[in-house]
Amino acid sequence: MKRIDMRNSGQSGQAMVEFLVSMTLVMSVLLLAIAMLGKFNDIRHRTLMASRYLAWERTVWSDGDATKNLASDPGTTEGWSGTYGGAALSASKLDTELKREVMQRLMANDGSPISGTDLKQNELPASQPAMWRDYGGNPLLASSSDIAVSTGVAADPASSLNGTALSQWAVPTATGGQYLAHLSLPTSTMRSGTLSLSVGGNSDVLKRFWPKDAALPAFSGLAFSDTNVLMTNSWMPDGSASNKALFSQAVPAANAVLVPPGGYQGLQKYAPEITSLQFGRVQQDVVPANRLKQ
Repeated sequence: MKRIDMRNSGQSGQAMVEFLVSMTLVMSVLLLAIAMLGKFNDIRHRTLMASRYLAWERTVWSDGDATKNLASDPGTTEGWSGTYGGAALSASKLDTELKREVMQRLMANDGSPISGTDLKQNELPASQPAMWRDYGGNPLLASSSDIAVSTGVAADPASSLNGTALSQWAVPTATGGQYLAHLSLPTSTMRSGTLSLSVGGNSDVLKRFWPKDAALPAFSGLAFSDTNVLMTNSWMPDGSASNKALFSQAVPAANAVLVPPGGYQGLQKYAPEITSLQFGRVQQDVVPANRLKQ
């Protein structure tokens, strides 16, 4: 009959219990960490969507921030619109207003209503996404100061070369000189929107998850940032006068004599209407009054 050593059996059972307890602790921490990574991924996604929103809004609303001095640069939409489409300048939003809209529309709980007064709300929305809380129930995004918004403009590389034939071209005139025809369009049409978030800086729960360990610093929060760029469409001159001012520069005959009158006036006996030719005529079409009643 085989004898059983009770001491070895007791030690094996104790080792098994210790292993199970330690694995339970490790797996619990691992599962909690995975859930936190899901929360951070949701925040990362919202950051990306917010930067897209900022870039899109900048293609629709001009930047009225006087400190950026955009109106003094004809290459920007603001500077160009000052001459050819001034009404567009009244449709403007500051970066601070865009930040408030982002807070209310993309940092709020799903299903939250959108309002035209969002750009006036300085505080974070009362209802934030359910995932944006730590295990203690504290919001990961604690204050509006944890959100930073900036927008900018840059020149499109393909259209920023003002000396090329794409932007201006020389046309010989009747006097032997040249007229430099050109079409004035803004070249700084790339609109960028950047959003940065700082989350979890005041979370005691996360600080306990990631305490200081040797060379590794203690958890002090995470930063998320994203930038998106879109091209804006600046074809919005105001009325016939602005259209004429814009396009007449690209019609050489409207600015200089290209054909000497002596070259065609001798043909009047064959074509009397030649005396009324209007070379380079730039004028809006007008429907005759008698046609309006038909």
